[in-house]
Amino acid sequence: MTLDLARLAQRRAALESRLAHATAALREAQRKDDTRRKVIAGAALLAAVREGVVPAGTLAVLVGRMSERDAALFADAMAVPSHETEGTDQ
Repeated sequence: MTLDLARLAQRRAALESRLAHATAALREAQRKDDTRRKVIAGAALLAAVREGVVPAGTLAVLVGRMSERDAALFADAMAVPSHETEGTDQ
């Protein structure tokens, strides 16, 4: 009986370890998917602003809600002329 309990305790520990690893792998995959979603959405927004599909003011509003450090990453994107202003004499 004691031997069976020890063997069962070992199996339990092994299963708990496998469960912990599987849970960690799932969290990591979810984090990677979330990051990928953000990158793709950001790229789509920047392209849409460049193409004039989305007004540049939309990007300006979003950048205005960011920290200074994050907003600084968009300085060059904010300077790129959109189709709205291209070819007009201002």
